[in-house]
This record gives sequence, structure tokens and C-alpha cells, in this order.
Amino acid sequence: MNRNFLLAALLFLLVLTGYNQFVVIPRMQKEQQTAEQQLEQAKQEAALSGETAVTPAAVSKTAAAALPEELITFDAPSAQITFSSKGAGIKTYLFRDVTGDLDLTPYKGEGYFATLPQLDFAEAQRTQDSITFTARPSAGVEVIKTYRFNENGINNLSLTFNNKNEHDVALPAFDFNFGPGLSTTQSELSDNERESKAVYLTQEPGKKNPTLVEFTDSEDSPASGKDWIWAGVQNRYFLSVLIPQNWTAGTLATDKQVVTTRKRLWGLFGEGEVKGPQLQINVPARELGAKSSLTLESDFYFGPKDYQAFEKLPYHLGRSIEFGFFGALGRLARNVLELFYSWTGNYGVAIIMLTVLLQLILFKFTLMSLKSSAKMRKLQPEMKRLQDKYKNNAEMLNREMMALYQKHGVNPFSGCLPLLVQLPIFLALFNALRTSWSLHGAKFIWWITDLSSKDPYYILPILMGAVMFFQQRSALPSGMDPAQAAMFKYMPLLFTLLFMNFPSGLVLYWLTNSLITFGIQTLANKKIANAK
Repeated sequence: MNRNFLLAALLFLLVLTGYNQFVVIPRMQKEQQTAEQQLEQAKQEAALSGETAVTPAAVSKTAAAALPEELITFDAPSAQITFSSKGAGIKTYLFRDVTGDLDLTPYKGEGYFATLPQLDFAEAQRTQDSITFTARPSAGVEVIKTYRFNENGINNLSLTFNNKNEHDVALPAFDFNFGPGLSTTQSELSDNERESKAVYLTQEPGKKNPTLVEFTDSEDSPASGKDWIWAGVQNRYFLSVLIPQNWTAGTLATDKQVVTTRKRLWGLFGEGEVKGPQLQINVPARELGAKSSLTLESDFYFGPKDYQAFEKLPYHLGRSIEFGFFGALGRLARNVLELFYSWTGNYGVAIIMLTVLLQLILFKFTLMSLKSSAKMRKLQPEMKRLQDKYKNNAEMLNREMMALYQKHGVNPFSGCLPLLVQLPIFLALFNALRTSWSLHGAKFIWWITDLSSKDPYYILPILMGAVMFFQQRSALPSGMDPAQAAMFKYMPLLFTLLFMNFPSGLVLYWLTNSLITFGIQTLANKKIANAK
């Protein structure tokens, strides 16, 4: 045998022995020591929390994953979704809006529907409408998480725990995460902090329809999954909820997290914090038997609050749309609006038709109110004479006033009844238009390309203010108290400023309503003026 070969072989063995002794063995000892420390920590936490003792093959809730976060992109029917390898939650939900892609989850956090974020999930499989992730927290234990996306918007989420060991393992309590915050369209960003809420739907005894409950603090959470149908977060236009199927959740917990900052009064008062709701749906700890599996099935929704679509879907998702106190009238108005749209193909024209229909229904009451106002204006000089004559005798003044009203057949309170009848209808229509996803991105004419956002050039609110000005001027009686006259005089200006940032669809309704009322008022005034 060659002498040089023997020397080279001996040198190789010496290097290999030294590497194992001083590198490999110390590394293995350190890893073993770390694992023992983590196991001991998990045992102590389990003992403190009252959970079942953690076995070597348990799913650890405390062990920190060493791998960096990986982002996985998936194309769903209505959005491009980016998942995180930490907990397999939705980090980015890029909704394909009619006005352009809209990021509904721009804020930092674990991600929507994240579970066990200390585990590293890897993509295992994908199809055209589903994606599956797997994690292996310890020997013989596997966690499989699958999202399935459907065209109708009711999607599915399954979470499976497989125990391949010959002994039981302990599954720690964990959460399905929501938030923090849910973004919205550009036109709604200024109001989004107020509109963003954590909510759940519950069926109260004795009630026909489920009730939507808004969290005000963590003490409002129900104690058991039996108390609610679905839970999640929402704002005016979007909703994200989890709907458990074959499992019972534990408590719901919520708080507010800072999601961004915003200039206060154009930066004159610096920047203020903008907060969004954070919601956790708890899954209690449990034991998983040897050679067994556990699958938690859920449905979920993530998308716009489309009333027409919700009417065809299960789970009463439409309860998330706030129609206000006069909800029945609001839903009726919404249905009529959709009917008119099916005829015209233009929501602006449909709003005008709906306004005309309401005016026809209320015509008798409107005319009654206008006639009463006109008669009162004709009597104003005589009323002023009586007020001056009996200014020191209130009882005599009231008696003479009533005699004057009876002589001319005037009821001073008849003008209030039509207003009381119209008020619920206006409020119902206001909420119906304000929350209508159908108006989002809907064009009317020329510069109005989105009836759910404000008029970019403020033409509609200025026209509305002008019509109200002429309407008020023709309605003010001569000799009216100066303070009251000033209030009526500046009311059109106040309404114009108020409606500047309202959805243009709502301003269109008010403008049309004012034009019709002004026309009726003009005709009523002429008829009464010509009457003998």
C-alpha cells in the first residue's frame, strides 16, 4: 500500500474525529438542552393554566419557530391573497374592486384566520380553488390547514391535527385571529375608524331573526360558541367572519390596536393614532388520542357587504348591513331601487325614479303641509297685529289667535304631520343609500363616476343648496321674527356644507326631492294666491 495514501487516510480520520468531537457533538448537546428547556417551560405553563401535561410529541404553544417568515400568493375568484408561513393566516387580501385592486389588510399583524403563529407552515398542495399548508411541530404530529374558495363567496377552512404516535398528545388552546383593522375604499377612509367594529351574530330566544352584536369591550364576549353563529370584523362596506361548523368555540376576545396615524385638522394639531379592532376566536385545549385525527371545519366570508348577494346566501350575512331604526323601510327601498336599476341599467336614474315614486306616495301629505304654510303666510300680517295688540295679555292673545285660525279654516299643527310621516322614510332611504354596495363604482353622468363617493367637483351639493335657498325664500312669511328668519336664511348654506362629503347618490336623492317639492310649492302658492 502506498505510504502517502496511508498518511492521507490517517490525516482524514484525525480531521473527521476532531470535527465530530469539537463541532457536531457540542451542537447536538446544545440543541438537546434547548429542547429540554422548552419542554420544561411548556410543562410549567400547562400546570399553571390547568391544561393536560404536555407530552414530548405535543403541539407546543411556546416554542418559537426558527425559520424566517415566508409569503405565499394565491389567486382566488375575487382577490389575490398572500398567506404567511407563520400560522398560515391571510396577510394581504387584495380585493379586485370595480375601481381597482383594493388592499383590505394593509396593517401589521399575524394575519386573518392565523392559527398557531409560532408554527412554520409550508405549502403542501394547491388547486384552482384551494390551497393546503402543513406544519410538523414535533415527531409524529402533523397540522394541515386548507382554504377552499367558492364563487358565491362562502368559503371553507379546515384545520386538521394528525397524531401518528402510539401515545396521546396535548393540543394547547389557540385562537383564530382577525385584524387588526379592516381597510376600505378611499372615499370611506376618513370614517373607517368609526365604522370598523368587531361583531358577532347571535340568535336570541323569542326573536325571529338573529341579532348583530357589536363588541364594546372584552367583557361583552359570549362564554361559549353556542351563543353565536358567526363572528368577525366589519366596516361600512366589507365583512370578514368565521362560521364554525363541527366545533364549539371558547370565548371571544377583542381590543383596539393602532393601525396607522392620520393628520388631525390638516396637520394643524399634529398626527393622531387610528385604531382598528382585533378579535380572537378561542379554541379550547384538548387531548388527541394515539393514532387519531381531529378536524375543525369552518365556513368563512371575506368580501363586500353586497345586499343582493347576501339575500341568496346562508348564515344571515345581511344582518351586518345597518339599515337603522327603520330597517324594514330601508330594505324595501333597497329592493325597489334594484328593481328600477334592472329597468334602466343606471343607479343614478334609479335613484331619481325612487325619489319621484316616494313623492307620489307622499304627495297628499306634502300638499297638506305646503297649503298650511301658505295659509299661515297669508295670515301673518293679521297675526302680527294681534301680537302687538295683546302683547301684555297672553291669555287674550291665544283666544284671538284660535278665533283667527277657525275663521280662515287653518290648523297651525297640520304642517307638522306630513313632516312626521316623511321623516322615517327619509331616514330609511338615507341608510339604504349610505350602505349600498351596489352604488360603489356606479356611474351616473359625466363627472359622477361613483355614486358611493362624494361629488369630486361639488356640483350636486351646490345645486341642492341653490334650490333650497329659492325654496326657503318663497316660503318665508313677511313680518317673521328676525332670529327665525336668519335661521331659515342660512339653512341652505349649512345643508350645502353638510352634504359636501356625502355620497353623491344621497345628494342626488335630496336634490331631486328638493326640486319636486319646490315645484309643488310654487303651484300651491299660485293656487292659494288666486283663491278668493
